[in-house]
Amino acid sequence: MSKKYEMFRMTWKEIEQSMKDDPVVIIPLGSTEQQGPHTPTGDYRAAKAVAAKVAEATDSLTIPTLPFGYSEYFRNFPGTITLSAETVLSILLDIVKSLHSNGFNHIIFFNGHGGNAPIIDRAARIIRKEYRLIVPSLNLWQLITPDIKKEVYGEKDLSGHGGEPLTSIFLYLEPEDMRMDLAKNLQTNTNWQNLKIKGLNKAELNGVEGFLYFDMEDISLDGVTISPNSASAERGKYLFEKVVEKASIFVNGFKGIKTFDI
Repeated sequence: MSKKYEMFRMTWKEIEQSMKDDPVVIIPLGSTEQQGPHTPTGDYRAAKAVAAKVAEATDSLTIPTLPFGYSEYFRNFPGTITLSAETVLSILLDIVKSLHSNGFNHIIFFNGHGGNAPIIDRAARIIRKEYRLIVPSLNLWQLITPDIKKEVYGEKDLSGHGGEPLTSIFLYLEPEDMRMDLAKNLQTNTNWQNLKIKGLNKAELNGVEGFLYFDMEDISLDGVTISPNSASAERGKYLFEKVVEKASIFVNGFKGIKTFDI
């Protein structure tokens, strides 16, 4: 029988046996939200795929991926399911409390959705204070460093919502669900009330950048901040494997860190 790494495939006795080795437990997080008209809304599947590969590569465990996150700025696009920040926080705290009460002391968040990041920070601080437990997190797509981006994209960074890296990664992971035929002539706004828009939340006023917290339709009725049309499955495979490689390095290092009763 092949070894199991996904806890939802294991019996509780199998999980109990695995605890003798003090394994790292990965909590994968994603979202169900619009990713432009060409990419399926279930982007949590990318985080799930990374977690599964890293768990196997590092002899760790992974729990089921949380498929919903804080996606308030996409709420008006069909198919987006957003939880409140308070709900996401409560879920994360309950998951960690359950795992820790079972005896797991090496727990890590794999975050595949930017909107979850500040909530994870808050959860980790509460967990540290209440349980004397350190729970780190990896923002998966930020593991694609500027050097990797330059290698793959050249001088022009093609990353952005509805663009890279997820378009290429989904062309690699879930090609049957992609609709690149719908990615033609997508519209984005570069200015809003004479402000230069930069990404989802940033704008420039008189040469100074600040946060304005846009809704997506202020930026693009198509739900994108950059064109996805240069994406490819080949590129997606390379980027996915780079994320798995870097996440595996971190997890292997995390095994030797004292995290509990600090």
